Amino acid sequence: MRLVSLAAAAALLAGCSGGGDDEAARTVTVATTVEARDTVSQAVAPATQGSIAAAVARVLPSVVSVQTTSFGGGEGGGSGVVFDRSGLILTNNHVVEGTTSVTVSFNDGPQGPYAAEVVGTEPARDLAVLHVEAENLEPVQLADSSLLRLGDPVIAIGFPLDLGVTVTSGIVSGLNRTIESPNGDLTGLLQTDAAINPGNSGGPLVDRAGRLVGINTAGIREDGTEGIGFAIAIDGALPVIERLSRGAPSGEAWLGISFGSVDSESAAVQLGLDSSTRGAAVTVVYPGGPGAKAELAVGDVITVADDVPIRNANALQTLIAKRKPGDELDLEVIDSRGPRLVTITLAPRTPGEVP
Repeated sequence: MRLVSLAAAAALLAGCSGGGDDEAARTVTVATTVEARDTVSQAVAPATQGSIAAAVARVLPSVVSVQTTSFGGGEGGGSGVVFDRSGLILTNNHVVEGTTSVTVSFNDGPQGPYAAEVVGTEPARDLAVLHVEAENLEPVQLADSSLLRLGDPVIAIGFPLDLGVTVTSGIVSGLNRTIESPNGDLTGLLQTDAAINPGNSGGPLVDRAGRLVGINTAGIREDGTEGIGFAIAIDGALPVIERLSRGAPSGEAWLGISFGSVDSESAAVQLGLDSSTRGAAVTVVYPGGPGAKAELAVGDVITVADDVPIRNANALQTLIAKRKPGDELDLEVIDSRGPRLVTITLAPRTPGEVP
């Protein structure tokens, strides 16, 4: 994987795609329908102080090892985290994609391994929800990942390289990152220098109080590259997780555009806008899609959507994740000629709508 640099009106934009997977990639496996209950408590601001050991001890009962079998007897694995007491477990789609069986083992608490059902997957967000029949589970607590700042301390926990539970620590190195994946661009990611190795995928990235801020998803392993890992910010993931937990199809709504962040004075000025402008800038408009029908154009900056201020690309992606195809969005848009209002009807992704 590599960082994505979208060809845009402003090279300073952090790329963010509104879609990029095909129909097969969007298929959701629903083995059972589970109503989320006894879920984690309301998220709070991430903790930046405290002992790493104490944070690990607090979250460790919620961390699981995920083992998979695929056609032909191939074996794989990753990590996961307990989301609620009913047995819902979060992991990455790529951990369970193409598997014939999934089992889960707990580091602390219930004995295992337990057979796990895949409740639902969202390949475009690299998220999967599993369910196990087990008692006395300890759900992870949440922190508000939108309040993270560059330099905040974080801890990655998982089961890499068949070594057993492993803890690494670092800082938040970047926000709202975009990387390429086999199922399209992953957007709104947290970047960290905490080591994320094969097997860490799906495990938690937590703050100094052991509260979840992200789901580890990828580490860059290229010659000469060190300390670059990525996690799915939990704030943006929650709407998808809640939908999949109900066994609902992904049906992810699509704007028919790619967009990037205008989150600095230099990015705004380069687009010919006032330096105080913040929002999500259109970098690609896909022919025949909702954006094209609404006459959006490359260089347009979306600053408000349905009365919600849009300060960057991740804010727009998070809002879209809470909507469904057929919903209308009222957008406040600005370009170098001035502001205007646009109403756009969200559509489901279908083959051929994006490259």
